[in-house]
Amino acid sequence: MQRTYQVLSFLACAAAISTIVAGCGTSTAQNSSGNSNSTSAASTTAAAFPVTLTDDTGSKVTVSAKPMHIASGTEGTDEILSALVPKSRIALVTNYSADPTYSNVVAQVKGIPQMADADPEKILSVHPDLVLLASYTKAGVVTQVRNAGVPVYEFNDFNSVSDIEKNIKVVGELVGEDAKATQLVGHMDSQIKSIQSAVAGEQKPTVLDFSSYGFAAGSSTTVNEMITDAGGTNAAGSLNGWAKVSDEQLVKMNPDVIIDSSDDKAFLQKLAKQPDLQSITAIKEHHLYSINSADLSSVSQSIVRGIADIAKVLHPNAQIPDVASEG
Repeated sequence: MQRTYQVLSFLACAAAISTIVAGCGTSTAQNSSGNSNSTSAASTTAAAFPVTLTDDTGSKVTVSAKPMHIASGTEGTDEILSALVPKSRIALVTNYSADPTYSNVVAQVKGIPQMADADPEKILSVHPDLVLLASYTKAGVVTQVRNAGVPVYEFNDFNSVSDIEKNIKVVGELVGEDAKATQLVGHMDSQIKSIQSAVAGEQKPTVLDFSSYGFAAGSSTTVNEMITDAGGTNAAGSLNGWAKVSDEQLVKMNPDVIIDSSDDKAFLQKLAKQPDLQSITAIKEHHLYSINSADLSSVSQSIVRGIADIAKVLHPNAQIPDVASEG
């Protein structure tokens, strides 16, 4: 569902100038994980509390003791938490985490209470000692939870691998698992480098990520970086964020490959039959591919799976390593 959020959030931004999970796909600004007022415990054997960090909305967040009842209000933090802490420490996740269409941690979250939307009553009912939300969450929800004395950290930047790795380290510090977070980021980097090595020297086809919403992934999106790491060139790279693309622009871009998420597969079939698009190389050569939705939309460590998925369709003869996200 993250991908749907990313596209629909762009529309929301145009109408309301609001910020959503992917930062509307237009901002690459990052808050350094070094904006903590506490000393990072990544190099020590035990995490030190209290921990105070400044979240992506500029709010100071203090976690007094190692949290044991953590509530997650985004699918990305559901997946990150699943890799860093045992299930017993996760009190609440989103319902998307239990849906294999959008989640890579279905087994890990089985039995954990879920919520469809950020609901302060639902959140407080699990007696959390830390709540992780996205910056698009209604201010009233955040205020109500904070007024109950519960620390809330809001995330905003999800537009690149470095954003995701920063978020993993932030979560690690908040939950007292700095070393695990550092190890997880190292694991991601190693896997991405192995994919890049496997496609080194291969021709780089132009690739367009295009969905039934009519939007393509331009620069400042996770998909842009995924395409590049997978050994391709983003055909929409000159566009910023999630951009509305007309049929005329599609013909002009003339991508070698068109990809879309697997939950939108019927759209690719429709696109392939559209008369005015038959001159596009990807359509002429039948290079339209559905990429696993949970991987393509990932804003967690599972993004490496999406990179591998794309690399395999772009370079079917290359020895793309099998990757598995931790969690």
